[in-house]
Order: sequence, then C-alpha cells, then structure tokens
Amino acid sequence: MTVVDTGLSAEYAAIYAYGAATVHLEGDPRSTAEALEAEHRSRRDTLLDFYDEHGLEAVPSEAGYGIEPVGDAAAAQELLLAVEQNVTAVWRAGVASTEPTEREICLTMYGASAVSLARFRLATEASVADPWPGRPE
Repeated sequence: MTVVDTGLSAEYAAIYAYGAATVHLEGDPRSTAEALEAEHRSRRDTLLDFYDEHGLEAVPSEAGYGIEPVGDAAAAQELLLAVEQNVTAVWRAGVASTEPTEREICLTMYGASAVSLARFRLATEASVADPWPGRPE
C-alpha cells in the first residue's frame, strides 16, 4: 500500500464519519461539517482521477468503519475532530515519501487537511493553535 493509498483510505473514512455525525450538529458546526464533508469528497475524487490518469487501481472504500454510534452533538464533534486530526496526520506522514509524485500529492493534501482541521476547530470553538497539525503527540 502506498502513502497515497493510505491517504485515500483516510478520506473514505472521513466521508463515512461525516455521514454519521453531521446530522447531530446544528448551526455553525453543522454548516462547517457539511462543507468539510464536501471537501473530503472532492479530495477523494481528485485522488481517484489521479489513479485513473496513471492507470493505477485505487483502494476501495470499506463497507463500514469502526466508529462508535453517535448520540449527540458533543459526540459528533469529538468524532469529527478525531477524524480531521487523523486525516491530517496521514497526509503529513506521506510527505516523507521519497517518490516525488507521491510527495507532491501528500503535501497538497496535507495543506488542505490542515486547513480543514483548523476550520472545524474554529466552528466548534476548540483551540486552533497548533503549529504542526497532524504531528503525533
């Protein structure tokens, strides 16, 4: 599995989580969640186009992902924050690839995911101060 495959898998998981969690949100957090889900779908589509253009087979999405049932807005926000942190960490790790095309994709996706993470934090009034988004703790 390449680092781009890993990133695509993370994008699939994010889309799944947003589908399960967004319905529990209201106001700005919901609007932001809907916009971020659309961004994850756009990133997924960009990656699928990359695979098609290069004659590669993309990893498929899974039928389901191991998330706990979401019962309220607090759980939804917690889940989506963890998802955004995970996606950012995956793309950040991919930047270390020694293959130039993979590194370029990962760097682009890392930048986009770091912005998404900050936007979600702002929408939920969480701290945005993170000089190295996606860095393991």
